[in-house]
Amino acid sequence: MSGFSNGFFEKREIDGIHMYIIPAGTTLYRGDSNFTDINDSELLKEDYKFFTPDRNYADKYGIVFEFETTTDLNLVAMDDISDQFFKDAPESPVNIKKIMRENYGYGEKPQTRDSVQDKDKAMSKYICGKKYQGYAANTMKSKGFDDDLNAEVIICNPEKHLKPIRRVTEESKIQSKLYDLQLRKAEHDRVGPRKTERDRDGPPSMGALDFGDDDEDEDEGQPLSMGALDFGHDDEGEGEETPSVKRALDWRGGKTKKSKKKQSKKKQSKKKKTKTQKKRKSRKSKTNKK
Repeated sequence: MSGFSNGFFEKREIDGIHMYIIPAGTTLYRGDSNFTDINDSELLKEDYKFFTPDRNYADKYGIVFEFETTTDLNLVAMDDISDQFFKDAPESPVNIKKIMRENYGYGEKPQTRDSVQDKDKAMSKYICGKKYQGYAANTMKSKGFDDDLNAEVIICNPEKHLKPIRRVTEESKIQSKLYDLQLRKAEHDRVGPRKTERDRDGPPSMGALDFGDDDEDEDEGQPLSMGALDFGHDDEGEGEETPSVKRALDWRGGKTKKSKKKQSKKKQSKKKKTKTQKKRKSRKSKTNKK
């Protein structure tokens, strides 16, 4: 198979496996909610981590860091799975063949992507366990959503193949970014893990909004901005918050404002109760007199 770029990385067939070739010196990005310092020694210490060639895409998932590959990488092309790679995959204890068919579209022309976190993690672990250097996929059509899934790059043992270059996110924006991510995680914890669109949800190995670690994460919806919340007021009678703001307040332990409607119903209920009690006392009094 001849190599080609097609707006992504060059692709070749190596020992019957379709591979993307990422040369040394290639710039990749990563969004991370666990780190703010580019010099943190733990930044790349994982069995595998997610990266992207798209800086704007990385920004959706945390503090953006820029990296450079230090070695040439041959990554399994998961948007063009070779028959040989599929044939070699096991069906137990984890059915990797099934994951390739259902979540990466093996056998379809073109392949379509169904990103489900547990399945994607299992695929990443399988590839790294087989001593491949990782996998890559260009933008793919998504099953069940109108939006395409963004290009993804998983690198096994990233500490051996990348070096940190700089933190892209400005210092002044770090706290607001982390705050937004906390709100998204709180929402995820409330609704539980579910499959969402790629540009809303994390990449396969993303984890808890940290773009590649192994903690659970599937958030839903866009992050709430800091301006969307006001934690400093407990006044009643100012109307109801939107559901997302109310959930955020609940999560932070703040009091939520009761709607005028609910207060009115509560007052009416108390009045009815008082009237009923007065009637009962009146009847009892008359009975005693008799």
